[in-house]
Formats: sequence, C-alpha cells, structure tokens
Amino acid sequence: MFLTADFFWRLFESTGSIRAYMLYRRLIVH
Repeated sequence: MFLTADFFWRLFESTGSIRAYMLYRRLIVH
C-alpha cells in the first residue's frame, strides 16, 4: 500500500500531474 502511494507521489513529482497527487492522497487516507 505504501509503495503504491510512494509510486504516485514520485509520479506527481516528476510529472506535476494533479491526478497522480489526488490518487496519492486517496491512498494515504486508507
């Protein structure tokens, strides 16, 4: 679970994708 959230965080950092950030936020909430 954490690795998946970390993946989306890195995706957000590298691409600036707001969708990746939103997915990251959803993952860390659960």
